Amino acid sequence: MIHRISHVFRLSIYTLLGLSSLTIGLAEGNLFPHLLTIPLIILVYLVLEDRPLLKLESVATSVVGIAALLMALWEFQLGRVNIEMRILSASHLLAYFTWIVLLLEKRHQQYWWLLALSMLNMAVSASLTTSGMFGLAVLAYLFLAIWTLALFTAFRGTTYLRDAEAKAQKVAAKDTTPAAGEVQKPAPATQPLPAVSQVRGGFHFDPTDNWLGYRLVAGVFYLVVASTIVGLGVFLAVPRIWIGNWQLPSADEAALPMSFGSTVSGFTSEVQLGDIGEILSNPTPVFYIEFSEVDSGKRLTDQQVMERMKLEDFLFRGATLHSYENGRWRPLRTVPHEFVEYDYKQKRGGLIRFDYELEPVGRETLFAVPPVDFGRILNDGVVEKRIERNLLTQEIGASRTSDLGRLSTIQYEIVSFERETEYPSGYQEYEVIPDPYYIEVLREISASIEEEYQENGRAADRAGDLSRFNVDRRSRSAVAGFDRYYRSLLEFDREQLGSLEAKALELCTTPGETPLSPIERATQLNDYLKFSGEFGYTLDMTVTDPNRDPVEDFLLLRKEGHCEYFASALTLMLRAVGVPSRMATGFRTGRYDESDNRLVVEQRHAHAWTEAFIDGRWVVLDPTTGGLEVIDDGSVMAKYSLAWFRSQLVSFWQSRVLGVTLSEQQDKIYNPLKETAKSAYNAITSVRDQVTDTVVPGTQTRYSIYNRILMAMATLFPIVVIAGVVAALLFRQRLRNFLDWLFPERRASRSRQMIKFFRSFVELAGRHGLHKEPQQTGMEFAHAFQKHFSAELVQDSLSPLPVALTDAYYQARFKGTELTDEQVAYWESQIDRLQSSLKASPS
Repeated sequence: MIHRISHVFRLSIYTLLGLSSLTIGLAEGNLFPHLLTIPLIILVYLVLEDRPLLKLESVATSVVGIAALLMALWEFQLGRVNIEMRILSASHLLAYFTWIVLLLEKRHQQYWWLLALSMLNMAVSASLTTSGMFGLAVLAYLFLAIWTLALFTAFRGTTYLRDAEAKAQKVAAKDTTPAAGEVQKPAPATQPLPAVSQVRGGFHFDPTDNWLGYRLVAGVFYLVVASTIVGLGVFLAVPRIWIGNWQLPSADEAALPMSFGSTVSGFTSEVQLGDIGEILSNPTPVFYIEFSEVDSGKRLTDQQVMERMKLEDFLFRGATLHSYENGRWRPLRTVPHEFVEYDYKQKRGGLIRFDYELEPVGRETLFAVPPVDFGRILNDGVVEKRIERNLLTQEIGASRTSDLGRLSTIQYEIVSFERETEYPSGYQEYEVIPDPYYIEVLREISASIEEEYQENGRAADRAGDLSRFNVDRRSRSAVAGFDRYYRSLLEFDREQLGSLEAKALELCTTPGETPLSPIERATQLNDYLKFSGEFGYTLDMTVTDPNRDPVEDFLLLRKEGHCEYFASALTLMLRAVGVPSRMATGFRTGRYDESDNRLVVEQRHAHAWTEAFIDGRWVVLDPTTGGLEVIDDGSVMAKYSLAWFRSQLVSFWQSRVLGVTLSEQQDKIYNPLKETAKSAYNAITSVRDQVTDTVVPGTQTRYSIYNRILMAMATLFPIVVIAGVVAALLFRQRLRNFLDWLFPERRASRSRQMIKFFRSFVELAGRHGLHKEPQQTGMEFAHAFQKHFSAELVQDSLSPLPVALTDAYYQARFKGTELTDEQVAYWESQIDRLQSSLKASPS
């Protein structure tokens, strides 16, 4: 049995480790190096378990450990140009440490290390994937982990027996080794372990018992179910107050009270290439939108709104990013310049209303499809309902005096005009300021930038001469601010991005003498990225050349990436050819829920695109080639097919696990609990009010709650008595066991009479030379008694008596069976028969 436990435990812990390694490899999207753990596990189990390659306290072990750490640090430093390597370096370090522990000699501590490493593998996997298959892997891991821990307990408990057997075999081998000149004697038969129950270190060992039976499996199954239920309860109770991944707020940027920290895409102050890719498969809802006509109040679908606004996709912009350096985008630090007008009742028709319900995002950022003509906060209790807008970046957000941190969801409306004609450029466009005076001034700024580019091959990225613009003294400061901002969108590190600049110039050079206009250059670059067929869409962010800028690496070498890489490449190439541009982040399109007639925008709809300042207005360019953001809902799959089950699993995992939001928790968990507690409090208050004496209406009789209790007891007394009698008859034994547990002295006094007989039995054996060992159980001693006095017992036909007497002792001592007077007299006579059979002499 002890050898079976040892083998089964090792097989279980290695299977658990292999499952976690496979899970983290699949979650990472790159099976190397984790896949190498599985053949190493097989090799260790079959060959190296008893002949490990590394010793615990050896120089080789220390050298290998330091090498693994240095390898992980080298991968971590690559995070300067590829943020993914910072996460993957920790993942790979787990693989390296796992290999080292597998090659070490194994003691109990090393098995604990393997269990801890497997748990860390699963924890890191949770941060790398949102796949529904990960949920199944977690359940399988939970069962295997509890099973392995149960076996580990037994494995540790058999240490004494395994050591004793190894020592006995070593002594036997030494005794059979012949001396010089002696003839080797045949080896004696291997002595089996004595069939004696032992207690060592709190473990009770019975070599004849099958520990790996149905009881262990049932116990493990029960623990798995209980753990799952408890974990599910904790999962549902923890508030969902963040979106996507989060990080601690920086020193110059404080988070709202509702958030643990700043989030990473669509609503952040900075974006590192790769941030958005981390959430592009996460279906957690971010906000919901309902569409309607302002004039009639008629509800509209998303397709109807896009047709009326002449849009191919909804691009819900959150933040605009200004400065680029080594894979990181940063915004322009400016303050809002105006409030968005919200009184649109007296305006002309053709208005479309967007009603947003936004989950907390940790910032004042609000999302909307530009341009935003009107808008306001809708939450009750919010004093400042106006929405702020930055005239330079066009970002909108809640007023800092709105105090939205206490809200679970932010409700606001955005109203925009319909478009009667298509956009002249073929792309979505919007004016910076819908004012004829400023529209003309901004066109002059665009013309000035283009003129400088055509003359010098580059436009100045500093403020130009405003004397050429027809501006009055009052607006001179504002125009100068616009001019500085748009020229700053030409900032470009030509030393770092020289190859990217050369590629952009190559694409925008024409064979003739007529140069391309800004919109033509933008179209040329956008079409190259989106339609040339040279680029592919992927969430894999592996860098081809770590020493090259990640955007250049994407554009010239890898040519595969997701929206951040496409938008970054287009923005920087436009700057290289003299077109002011910036990167915008937010969300694209969404999933229309026909049952609720609203658009659901989820984390997986996070997106990045480019906005170019051309001819005094913003032109929206989306260069990303076909993406993988849309998840198949399986609606056309054959029911109950394998694909259908997989689709159902994915749908459940994404909507019921990952997609749980704070508002859903409030509607389905917190609010019902609150109402239940409130109802209970009201009921208790009502009872409390009735405790005081009250006069019965129409009489002079006074009654109180005390009188009511007496009347109720008098009415229920006969029923209680009858129910008690029936319960005593049906559950007599259980009641006796409960009373024994409640009053231990009852059981002790009842079983004391049987203990006396068993003690007499032990003393009788002792007087005849057979003494009970401390580690022996009563039944083991009974079998030893039968074997020792077999001749006397057979002669008087008393062979079954020791076992029967001990069994009766067990029944009285441990089960609580009460002995009758007849049974007491019977066992007294049996003790006398044994004494006569053994011809015992008085002591």
